[in-house]
Amino acid sequence: MRIYRTDVEGIAVFRITGNVREDEAFMLLQFIGRESGAFRGSFILDFQGVEHVDYHVFELFEKWFSGRSGVVLSGLSDYLLDIFAFVHRKNVIPIFPDWRKALYFLMTERGKVGSPAAFAIA
Repeated sequence: MRIYRTDVEGIAVFRITGNVREDEAFMLLQFIGRESGAFRGSFILDFQGVEHVDYHVFELFEKWFSGRSGVVLSGLSDYLLDIFAFVHRKNVIPIFPDWRKALYFLMTERGKVGSPAAFAIA
């Protein structure tokens, strides 16, 4: 697993690539917990470049993100959506087709400052 972080209008976008194991996801969550003040606590986990996710990862995410707003997933392929649906128990984490739509949601629905037109990240 590799992670590329971009900050857009105070929202962190974590672009994840490769295969995601539970231990790697746990380290990511620990980092997010330590750094959440730096990006106002809102972030996007983008799975566009992910080939496989251990199903325990989605269980872990559901536990960590339960009751927290400002956390969204994006870019899940049909294969990853099937894994997510297998373990998904609650409506805890919104999912968007790509990170730009997730960003727009966080900026408008969650009241984040800024305009979606103000960014141009490839």
